[in-house]
Amino acid sequence: MTAQIQDLRFTARGRQAMRLLRTLLCAVAIVGGAFFVATQSFSAAAGSEAESVGIDAEAVVVGEGESLWAVAVGLGLDRDTRDVVADIVDINHLSSPVVHPGQTLDVPQR
Repeated sequence: MTAQIQDLRFTARGRQAMRLLRTLLCAVAIVGGAFFVATQSFSAAAGSEAESVGIDAEAVVVGEGESLWAVAVGLGLDRDTRDVVADIVDINHLSSPVVHPGQTLDVPQR
């Protein structure tokens, strides 16, 4: 069997296919690396969103049957609840004030 492997030769078309395969593998590695770096940068930036809004924040887990309003009231801040809800929506980049049990939210500190 070793003799058969040593006698293996590519035609011009086979060499061209191997070059194409090698080029595609390099392209996939480059694009994959760029995607990985971009997602790491995005997640690092997302971790500092509360700081970019200018609010000291802490994490809170939404309880069963709890609404965003209830979370805001439960913080016990000496501010209008509507403003606290708006801050929570801004900090967490929520598209709506709907939250789900078990969801972790960054909220303004007490």
